[in-house]
Amino acid sequence: MDVNEGISLAVWTTVLCLFVCATAAWLWFYAPAGSGTAPSSLAKPASDSTRSTQRGVHLNQVNKDNGDTDIDIIAIHGLDTKSPDTWTWRDRRNPNVSVNWLADLLPVDVEKARIFTLDWPADLLQPSDLVPKLDDEIVTLLIDGIDRELLAKNKTRDRPILFIASCLGGIILMRALTTPPNHECTTSCHCLRKATRGIIFLATPFRGTSFQEVAHWADPGLTAWALIRDRKVSKLLDSVKGSTFELEELVRTFTRFCQHPNWPFLVFNFYELGMTSLWRKIFPWLPTLFFKGKPLVGRSSATLDIVLESLPLDRTHGLMNKFGSRGCADYKKVAGKINEFIGKIREGTPLAQADAWIREKCYTEDRLKIERLSGTKLPMDQCYINLFIIERTGEDKDRSNKKSAKESVSQSSPFSLTARLKVETPDGTIQAYLPSLFKEREGPDGRKTQPRRIFIRGRAGAGKTTLCKKIVYSFMHGEWPEWTELFDRVLWVPLRNLKLEERRRQAGYNFLHLFSHEYFSRPKSRKDLAEVLSDTLFGVPGKRSRTLFLLDGLDEVSQDLSEGDMSGFLNELLEQPNVIITSRPYGKPPAGLDLELKTIGFYPKQVKDYIKMAFNDQETANRAQSFLKSRSFIQGLMRIPVQLDALCFAWDNKNVNDSSKLDTMTDVYRAINQSLWKKDIPRLEKKHDDKLITAARIQQADRTEVENHVLKEILFLESLAFTGLQNDIIEFESEHLGQISDRFVRDISPSMTVPCLSFLRTSDSPAKFSNQTYHFLHLTYQEYFAARYFVRQWKTNKPLEYLALHGRKNENNTSTTAMQFLRKNKYAARYDILWRFVAGLLDAEGKAEGFFHAIEDEPHDLLGPTHQRLVMHCLSEVSTEMSLRKRLEVKLKEWLLFEYKFTGKTRLASEAEFPESALLDTMQEVGIDEKIRILKSVAIRPTIPPSIVILVTSWLEDGEFITGKKDVLLALQAQSSLSNELLAAVVARLEDDDWSVRPAALGVLQAQSSLSNELLTAVIVRLGDKNGGVRWAALGVLQAQSSLSDELLTAVVARLGDKDWDVRKAALRVLQAQSSLSDDLLNGPFVEPLFKFLLRGSFDEQWSWYVIDKTSCINMPEWVGRTSIDNGKEFMNMVTRARDSIYGCDERQV
Repeated sequence: MDVNEGISLAVWTTVLCLFVCATAAWLWFYAPAGSGTAPSSLAKPASDSTRSTQRGVHLNQVNKDNGDTDIDIIAIHGLDTKSPDTWTWRDRRNPNVSVNWLADLLPVDVEKARIFTLDWPADLLQPSDLVPKLDDEIVTLLIDGIDRELLAKNKTRDRPILFIASCLGGIILMRALTTPPNHECTTSCHCLRKATRGIIFLATPFRGTSFQEVAHWADPGLTAWALIRDRKVSKLLDSVKGSTFELEELVRTFTRFCQHPNWPFLVFNFYELGMTSLWRKIFPWLPTLFFKGKPLVGRSSATLDIVLESLPLDRTHGLMNKFGSRGCADYKKVAGKINEFIGKIREGTPLAQADAWIREKCYTEDRLKIERLSGTKLPMDQCYINLFIIERTGEDKDRSNKKSAKESVSQSSPFSLTARLKVETPDGTIQAYLPSLFKEREGPDGRKTQPRRIFIRGRAGAGKTTLCKKIVYSFMHGEWPEWTELFDRVLWVPLRNLKLEERRRQAGYNFLHLFSHEYFSRPKSRKDLAEVLSDTLFGVPGKRSRTLFLLDGLDEVSQDLSEGDMSGFLNELLEQPNVIITSRPYGKPPAGLDLELKTIGFYPKQVKDYIKMAFNDQETANRAQSFLKSRSFIQGLMRIPVQLDALCFAWDNKNVNDSSKLDTMTDVYRAINQSLWKKDIPRLEKKHDDKLITAARIQQADRTEVENHVLKEILFLESLAFTGLQNDIIEFESEHLGQISDRFVRDISPSMTVPCLSFLRTSDSPAKFSNQTYHFLHLTYQEYFAARYFVRQWKTNKPLEYLALHGRKNENNTSTTAMQFLRKNKYAARYDILWRFVAGLLDAEGKAEGFFHAIEDEPHDLLGPTHQRLVMHCLSEVSTEMSLRKRLEVKLKEWLLFEYKFTGKTRLASEAEFPESALLDTMQEVGIDEKIRILKSVAIRPTIPPSIVILVTSWLEDGEFITGKKDVLLALQAQSSLSNELLAAVVARLEDDDWSVRPAALGVLQAQSSLSNELLTAVIVRLGDKNGGVRWAALGVLQAQSSLSDELLTAVVARLGDKDWDVRKAALRVLQAQSSLSDDLLNGPFVEPLFKFLLRGSFDEQWSWYVIDKTSCINMPEWVGRTSIDNGKEFMNMVTRARDSIYGCDERQV
């Protein structure tokens, strides 16, 4: 025999052996079971027709959902099978008779549970044109699938889950639950882990299977069989060959997770008694005595060490997940254990019971509701809470220092009404968002730190109580994953309750007392749960680190609890490791804070959204929007949540409409005042002619009639407001209310009257009146009623009387004349809004001129600007007919010109109250430099006055006004809502011969909150501009639009091939900003430029582009773009052509 013959014989021998092995493997894995029952999970492949669907993870509910459920059961199949086959028993005598025990039997035996099957990519043989999925990839798909299809849709993401895991499905589930913290699905995995309360394993091979005995010949056979079918063997097969170090480590890690102190879950194992002969599957014709069977997954492999008493099922491995009837003894064992687990899950641990009590009995829907003035409930998603950082970290300071000149110019005047009301919009770099409040930040020392101790300041009416309710609500409903990863519970503690007499009398007040009083005293006492919570949090290491204390209203107790036992306990509360503390601005923050924040009012878009929600029909909402837009002075006011609610209420009750003559802030408050009194009069049970006044009757009354019905109540509020301002009190205790009524309105009973007044609110409505504190709807309402009191006394030349509060009962009443009070306080910043109201109220009665003469009288401001601001603020509240107005406006104009000459600035012009006529006269008279300087100041107002808009439009259209057009456009970039006339003039500058003017015009368009299709089309034309800076600026405009048409996006995608790298990067940012991308957009002719762009960028950044499940995925750290591919072959051909065009050209052109 020559060498060639020897080689040939060896080759044919090898081929023959592989054929025999492949045949044996096929007989082992694919031959039907001899019993005639359904094949085992290791025995039947998923059909080719279903393989495409098996590659993803899908949940399917198999029982009817009546809505009254509180737990989910999820059944996970094993290797190379699918649902419902793996759970279906078939009669060997009649294959047409089948029972899916999950759908047909189990729903009868378990109550209030949803039952799901979970399909995962379990194919034994996978397509050869795809990279075989690794265990980690399948785990990622499993976690993502459960989170996407179940957890994210549940009202709470920690709704309990009981898993039933068959064979290898148990191993995959264990890997999912023990995913390390740095995994890409960390958040989803955390939610899954918290939701998992129990697992029942059906013959799961924790230490391998008896397949290891035949693996030495089955492996090459399967490989050969896979090659014949143009497939690859799944990597999952390695998990069933035998016990490995990796498998043992998984079991150890999983055991630790089962016994986790925060989220323990129940575990039980069922193992098989039936014998399986692997050799007999290959040679079924040989006598039984030649083969000795054994369990495929024996007791030792199918049992975890922490399960003390696992149960056997009298069946083979293939039938461990199939039951034919409720009378089946093995089914009774499994169903019984499922019911037992469900009972224990519902009962929970003592700590779980305490947490459930707080959620269900304390954080009730009624406790957390946000009630509008109309009495209707405000949806939680309309409760906007805006925060910004006031103690900036090092990172924020760096950003702040890098602000552009444009951003610096856009700083609003510190004397503006919005600044006085504390509703100014902060710079975006220091804004904080509730969902990411605990994310890692750079600390003052430059080190990264995760804030755990946070202090939030906010004025009355700014939404601190709403903030607390929103935090509790959103945490309970799992809306903020970053919070639920860190904390197991949020304990809301209104600190004012610590002042209650029964608590202050308690010696040695501690957390057990707090929990008993705050959470476990209503509707019945549960001291046992208070003890459990206290002992667990402060007796078990690590438990306190999972609890967030929400301490509400530090300002209300910091002075009153400065000594004694309660003072010590308050300090202990404030020293907790995880705490959010709210306070009015004057509250002193404790030491050791990580972050200090401040609440502000609504953003302009939130105002629009709120109005849209408040009215039933779009037409009314549109009219209200137009009303606000036409009155710039009111826009700042309406960013205060309670103010906007009050305006909507007044509009709803026909006291305000688009034809109302509301030209000043005082006009608005008078209208709201009338509307709220009309609401309160029926509640106060007022009578006319001995008949109760009905809501319908009072709606027809004018202002004089309305106020005549509530003269005593008005005087009470006026006296309360003025006394409060004089004592620096805005939170009134019941004792204060009694003192005011005793002194000023004796025949009013505060306990009966105050709860019926819409102008006052309490922070804790369920408490007794004597334990409650009250405040005005907003500080401006207190200032309004205080101004009414001043005007009342000014007109009658009577003294201003007020009480010295702070508990000093025996101190004499205090009084002063109105003129003395004005002379002493006219330049005090804290009375600025009060003086505005005084001017407006006097003007309503035609008596404002005397007040202005008093302002102009001594004492005079020796500097001047503060006096001029006082004058312009008060002028903004009076009518144009006042004879003194012209002289005052001329003086303001002179001061504006002096400011520019002296400082080079024109800050006086930045205030919306600066008279429009004086401003127009000035801008028409001065030179071009002064014009631009004044325009920059005017442009940072919320809106530009109409006459100034006309003037600026003429500048842009004037052919002689050449040198200043760029500066005009740069100034206008501070405006987000320009008029159509001015925008038309801006668009015309896109064709300007000066290239520097074109990007400046684009900058104005980019700043607009919305653009019409006509304007966007004009922007698209600039994508073809010869200047790269103009093309880049045009893309910046488009980036601000979240939903562009495919036609516009096509032009954007074409810029991915731009010769300028910055332009290409800008085009990508436009695509990233889109809410969705069409499937055709990133296919076709754009594949080549897109490929080149991504390839270049991937050398510098973590960019990738891949195809999975007929989906094109562009993956970047900050964005993932997905589009469907109809023709995968054609798509890959385009990618190949893109590669060829790159690899075949000079590398400098890549």
